[in-house]
Amino acid sequence: MKKILLFCAAVVAAMSLNAQVVMTCDDAYNAAIALAAGDTLTVDGAVVQVEVTAFVTNGGNGAVDDKGQQTFYVGQTANETTKTLQAYLCVLPEGETAVNKGDKVKITGKLMHYVNKSGTLDVAEFISAHADILERVEVKTDTVNDLTICEIIEEGEGLNGGSYSNFFIELTAVIDSLSFTNEAKMQQTFFFFCEENGKTLQAYNANMQDGILADLGDTVKVLGKITLYAAKNQVEFESPKAWVVGKAVQQPVIKVTVEEALAIGLELPQGSISKEKYQVVGYVDSIADPFNEQYGNLSFFMTDNMEVHNYDFMVYRGKYTEDIPLGTLVYVTGNLQNYHKDATEEEPEKNMIELVNGKVSLTEDDAVINTRVHSEKAIKRIENGQVVIIRNGVRYNVVGAQIK
Repeated sequence: MKKILLFCAAVVAAMSLNAQVVMTCDDAYNAAIALAAGDTLTVDGAVVQVEVTAFVTNGGNGAVDDKGQQTFYVGQTANETTKTLQAYLCVLPEGETAVNKGDKVKITGKLMHYVNKSGTLDVAEFISAHADILERVEVKTDTVNDLTICEIIEEGEGLNGGSYSNFFIELTAVIDSLSFTNEAKMQQTFFFFCEENGKTLQAYNANMQDGILADLGDTVKVLGKITLYAAKNQVEFESPKAWVVGKAVQQPVIKVTVEEALAIGLELPQGSISKEKYQVVGYVDSIADPFNEQYGNLSFFMTDNMEVHNYDFMVYRGKYTEDIPLGTLVYVTGNLQNYHKDATEEEPEKNMIELVNGKVSLTEDDAVINTRVHSEKAIKRIENGQVVIIRNGVRYNVVGAQIK
């Protein structure tokens, strides 16, 4: 970090008070990432405009919005997969279509070090920027539509990390798990499953067409290019178009306490999401992320008893209309996730049991899904000093709850 700060100081010292500064992409990245979180690059207190000529490295399959803006990443070369600079809602020239990986662009805007509230996103980015397109790569519009899920995964694993297929793929398949929904942008992230090798194919930030969002078990058609996300060796469609072509039979919902939800989540394979829907009943224990008006959601921890605080179970981006006071009894319906994030140089390994794709209600009658599994009452036992829950013949060990 000291070297970066010294480098940044040297860059700033070399700048004049001109309104615009020309930098390489690597220099711009280093200058922005060395800033304090939330700060914008300035000279003598004045924000400067930075010009960078670079290549689109990622996010180039996203759409241009109705304001002519697109978010994408750029790097010193077209094949970079690390230390790339984000062009956030960058304005493209009027009439230009979305940029693609490999396109050469000139970007002019303000440099910022952006870190979200949870610390899960830490990027160097351009804001209030516009782009001039200098060179376009040749994009093949051929579409392959006869590959299976397993064949697409095999095709993707043959790519270099961060590179894209040079053709579009169309796939119609059933959603195996659903990890994220952004209703405001009509985007969803979901997975397909290959039974032959046990691997998954991800549709990342799929742009849902016809104004219809998908549910777990729905049949969808996906159209886009595939890439290999090297950090997790995950083959994925990135920002494809997707259509719901068949709705699944509505799933019954299992009503559980926070303690039971935590136990069930811990039994899931690390990094997986339950196929079953659960309604978790409990109290808001603490707020992780306050209500976001733009997306209509908030994140919070839940407990069964406000006298016994619990920071082990989180409702992640639960859909609601406003902030919820601490101590409020809530009914949250969604899927359980055993979330795992590998350790990095900056952050330790993270494990969390979460409820995702959730909708929040303050009354049981207003719950999103009324059909429930009429299950036998859970039996709780103490065995060898460990709390055990038995429900419908399934046994759950409540990790961390011990009786001495």
